[in-house]
Amino acid sequence: MSLLTSGTWKSTTQRGLTGKVYEFMCDKFPQIRGSDVEVNRVDLSEDGVFGWCQLEEELMYKEFFIEIHDVLLDKDYIPTLIHELIHVKQTMDGLLDHDRREEEANVWEKVLSNEFLCASNV
Repeated sequence: MSLLTSGTWKSTTQRGLTGKVYEFMCDKFPQIRGSDVEVNRVDLSEDGVFGWCQLEEELMYKEFFIEIHDVLLDKDYIPTLIHELIHVKQTMDGLLDHDRREEEANVWEKVLSNEFLCASNV
C-alpha cells in the first residue's frame, strides 16, 4: 500500500518529513502498511484542530485521508501526524471507541514524537 500527499504544502521539507514519519510509524505498527494513507495539508483554522483522520472503506480495502493544518511548524506537525497515524493503527486494530482512541493517541503522540526526534535528529 502507499503514502500519498496532497494539498497546500507551505514547507517542502515537511513533505519529505511526512515520508520519514510514516516509515517510522510503519516500523512501530506494521498494520499501518495494510492501507493507503493520504496526507492532505489544508487550512483548518476554522475547525479549531491541527488534524483529522477519516476512513474510506470498501469491502476489505481501507484508505485513510488525513488532513493536517497547513501552517504548522515541524514541532507541531510531527506530533500531529503521529497522532493521526495512531488513529490509522487503531482502526486497523478495531478500536473504535472515540474517547479511548483520543486518550491512547494523546499518550502515543508524546512518546513517539520524542523517540522520532531523538532517532532522526530533526
